[in-house]
Amino acid sequence: MQDLTHIPIFVKQSDYQVLSEFLRRNRSEAAQDLQSELDRADIVEDGEYKHDFVCINSLVTFIDLDSQSKTSVTLVMPWQANVTTLKISVLSPVGCALLGLQKGSEIEWPLLNGKVRRLSVQNIDIPACKSERRQSVSAG
Repeated sequence: MQDLTHIPIFVKQSDYQVLSEFLRRNRSEAAQDLQSELDRADIVEDGEYKHDFVCINSLVTFIDLDSQSKTSVTLVMPWQANVTTLKISVLSPVGCALLGLQKGSEIEWPLLNGKVRRLSVQNIDIPACKSERRQSVSAG
């Protein structure tokens, strides 16, 4: 995997705990990539999370910088993934790439077919937080 250490990523403490436990039982190459991302992430206490980076259950809108196509997906744990409802696993190449990114972040991520996907995060929404206090990071 290419060196992505210049791109800051953030992970909520609760997501870090769930993902770390999952990764202790999974030794796939995808799991190793995710572990590398967790190892370099800044861990943010849940109470300090301001909905300003992609976490588990985030609804993320991103642009593929090569095709200029816009896509919205929900980032989920592997057992919750469902392509037909656009729920992508954090273990998938795109899911792993999106985890921890902030609005406006761009990343190049290698795909399984040897190609590279260039993504730009446009919007982050946390559906579980919809209330009068709902916070959303919108493209603007």
